Amino acid sequence: MSRMLLTALLLSLVIGLFVDAHPHFGIEAVPGFYAWFPMFASLGLIAVARALAALLGPREDDDGR
Repeated sequence: MSRMLLTALLLSLVIGLFVDAHPHFGIEAVPGFYAWFPMFASLGLIAVARALAALLGPREDDDGR
């Protein structure tokens, strides 16, 4: 599964070098933008979810009553 995802990522990067994407914002013109942006966005969401779970989750001294 991870080999397929890596292959898709590399294929997306290679195709992105040859296709003019007509970017609306300057950052979209960076090579590989559509590959690395979702990765960092997902990692950021995971970090926020873990922080919220640590803040709002049950306390260690809570016995469930």
